[in-house]
Amino acid sequence: MYSLTKVTAASILVALAAATSPAQAQTLNLGPVGPDQPIITDVGHKRVLAWYEPDDSDGCAVTAVAWNRADVEGTSTAGIRIRLGRGQIVHFDSAYNVESLNLKCADDGSTLSIVKDGELVAFGMADRPMD
Repeated sequence: MYSLTKVTAASILVALAAATSPAQAQTLNLGPVGPDQPIITDVGHKRVLAWYEPDDSDGCAVTAVAWNRADVEGTSTAGIRIRLGRGQIVHFDSAYNVESLNLKCADDGSTLSIVKDGELVAFGMADRPMD
């Protein structure tokens, strides 16, 4: 398993390559995706790149990197690494009245997918921004 610093450095390099390559910058992949395949989406003015690796509990070790789409120098890049159990969702809030991002590890741990806000009610989550 990679250390967090190596993963973060690799994440930033991948994000910057996607941000600066005109062909890739226009190509979104909304998933669902298998291990080590990228989800690429826009959330407000941010571009988000997310992928996962299977972890020891058959869940998803998710890495997500976000940056301002207009940032060609990469100074706005930020990332997170989180472990999700089977069927769990991580919710990323963005600016008020801008769509947020929800990523779900499949019930069997085989894929990572985007879950729309309206679908979260079924999972017991509020369909509104956090206070």
